[in-house]
Amino acid sequence: MNDQNSPQNGFSNQKRSIFDQPRKVVSGMVFSGVVIGMLFVSLLFSVTIAVISAVLQIPLDELQETTAYKYCSYLLFQILYLAVVLVFLKIYKDKPSDIGWRKTKPQYLLLSIPIAFGLLFSLNWVNTLFVRLLELMGYTMPSASVPSVAGGGFVGVLIVVALLPAILEETLFRGIILQGLKEVGTVAACLLGGLLFSVFHQNPAQTVYQFICGCVFTLLAIRADSLLPTVIVHLLNNAVILFDMKFGFLANVSQGGQIALYVISAVCLVSSLVYLIFIDKRNYVKKSESVKPFLLPSLAGLLLCILTWALNLFAGFGG
Repeated sequence: MNDQNSPQNGFSNQKRSIFDQPRKVVSGMVFSGVVIGMLFVSLLFSVTIAVISAVLQIPLDELQETTAYKYCSYLLFQILYLAVVLVFLKIYKDKPSDIGWRKTKPQYLLLSIPIAFGLLFSLNWVNTLFVRLLELMGYTMPSASVPSVAGGGFVGVLIVVALLPAILEETLFRGIILQGLKEVGTVAACLLGGLLFSVFHQNPAQTVYQFICGCVFTLLAIRADSLLPTVIVHLLNNAVILFDMKFGFLANVSQGGQIALYVISAVCLVSSLVYLIFIDKRNYVKKSESVKPFLLPSLAGLLLCILTWALNLFAGFGG
């Protein structure tokens, strides 16, 4: 982002516009803006579906099971994310390379594979324990509303559910938002990245999984100074889940094979993190600036996400 905060022509005390703010403030504004935009899109979509249901006299639950509805429920958010990214680039005159779309060292691209493998299997096992704990307390997992993976429709699902979220969510979180968080320190940036990524998805059952993913993605993006490795990890994670939904290959793995899979994936994840945390210190930043300039403008988005997360949790307990 071009530096719009340096004094020019002796007019450093001029009142800033809403867009002429320090980068941490801008990152917080983007987060809140995306969350508010999501709520608006959800409301508009719900009203539109209700009107269609009334006009065509089709039960609402039947409409919600149609392929068109399921694709729209994913695509509308992706369109919103893309719009936010394009507007940001236009207002701040940034290039894609300024928000992370740049080359990186091959080692980080290679490292994305064991990280994806580790997160998908060993961390999924940890998250399963968390879900079982919720279920013991009476929580009911919501059913996944993914378009049909049958036949040629699988390609469309891969694009909408795996590819687009990997590209656009990483551009938002490890691109635009992370650029404003780096100076608060690497540790704080990773923890905030995990928190934001977790509450953003508003899914109680995935809270632990998405928090750790957010932390790891942020650390990998900082070390690589690029979005490319995190896009690969994000894409592989989503794609493998979809391939398993279609082909069910994980269901055919024996108990011994599952144990081996969890152990090997845990070794991959831990060894990758040891390398990124203790050996590779590239782009490490000690805490040098306050996080407050980010937190204040992001507070609206955080509160809305936490509220929605709590409502979803309450609904899962039969509320």
